[in-house]
Amino acid sequence: MTTKLLIAAAAVVGVVFSTAAMATSYTANNKCAMYARDLGWDIDLMGPGGKTDAASQALTQGQDECSKGKFDDGIATITGAIKELGLPVNEY
Repeated sequence: MTTKLLIAAAAVVGVVFSTAAMATSYTANNKCAMYARDLGWDIDLMGPGGKTDAASQALTQGQDECSKGKFDDGIATITGAIKELGLPVNEY
């Protein structure tokens, strides 16, 4: 029983460390794409309307900023739009 518990605990610790390592290995460009993907899904799920129209414009602006190498600005624009929709922002 103790051996099974130790193996299970080691597996959980391994998953935590591997997930943390993956999160720190994302480049700014990848983070920008991931936040843009999240916002795009949010817009699709919420459907057309007042807040989603503004979020769609922010998505376009954020993607444009990221394409010009202004990753921090693009991410800030995109995550700001997610917050304006009243949704939580994933941390990448």
